[in-house]
Amino acid sequence: MEREYIRIKKPSPLPNYTHLLKELDDNFWKKWVFYHLLSFYQNYDSLELKEKIENERKKVNPRVEREIARYIRLYLNQNKEFSFHFQADGEKTNDEDIEGYYDITISNTYWRNKNFYFECKNLDDSDVLVNKYVYFNTYKKGTNNENVFDGGVFRYFNGKYAQKSSFAGMIGFVLEGDVLNTKNRIISKLNEKFNTTPDGDLIRVIENSVEQNNFTFDSYHYRFNSEFVIHHLLLNFS
Repeated sequence: MEREYIRIKKPSPLPNYTHLLKELDDNFWKKWVFYHLLSFYQNYDSLELKEKIENERKKVNPRVEREIARYIRLYLNQNKEFSFHFQADGEKTNDEDIEGYYDITISNTYWRNKNFYFECKNLDDSDVLVNKYVYFNTYKKGTNNENVFDGGVFRYFNGKYAQKSSFAGMIGFVLEGDVLNTKNRIISKLNEKFNTTPDGDLIRVIENSVEQNNFTFDSYHYRFNSEFVIHHLLLNFS
């Protein structure tokens, strides 16, 4: 099912020689990753995915975001154009309490040993899921007897995720509600300071950052006295 409203542009071809592949910069590789993610979003089978989502919801402890992330990884890896240059890996545990597993990791041997990490979160009309996407108080106590905070975006600034990279990604699965309204609420939430301040403080937001699609934006944050960028894609699966 092709969704013509999604703006997508094929990047420049990858060179055939190893030494040239090793010289490519992050922006070149990221354009190809975005191309494949947008191609998935433009062409995936919505009926098939909705059936998987509904089947997951019937379980005692449903984990819809994990099921969707797995669906995306399988779709990408089964695509010959993607798999010729890239590999999509992901969570290898069913234990919800084990942290440190990225939902989607896209890699290429020649990309200066870098990985493009994506944390995935469900979204709807509720503030609860927007908070989980960004930052929230778990009301659990840590070793210092202080409240423990968590959240998809927050994990890039609390020492858990992408510590050796200058960029990462967030993919929001919008299961109910309006995507643009959800995007605005996320941006508003991003303006709140984390308890790791100044790490994580928002510097600026670039809207429609991926091929001018209005369901995308970039958020730039302070981290380690420099800029760290998160590329956000909000995919409508309602």
